[in-house]
Amino acid sequence: MREFESRIATMVEKASSLDEALGAATATARSADGEVRITVGLGGVLQEIHLSSKAQTLTPRTLAAMIKETYDKAAIQAGSNSTQALSDVFGEDSAIVQEARANRHPEE
Repeated sequence: MREFESRIATMVEKASSLDEALGAATATARSADGEVRITVGLGGVLQEIHLSSKAQTLTPRTLAAMIKETYDKAAIQAGSNSTQALSDVFGEDSAIVQEARANRHPEE
């Protein structure tokens, strides 16, 4: 019974650590000249878009491309951060980390 209780306590501790780590697995990217700043959270969820006054000088097509490019950079970094969070909690060689790495996009 003690072994079972110990395993449950370890699982609860890992779940708490994972929740905290994944909550912090966000990433912010900026365009080269700072016109666009985007923050992305777990799963690629868009959290914030900030456009500087420089963005007003761009054509809509250029601005849209810049937003997409900046989002992509932030999303890749957020994915990497979440995989690192899993690794920190479960260990680099754990099955869940190996699965997360296998499911990442090649540019990650």
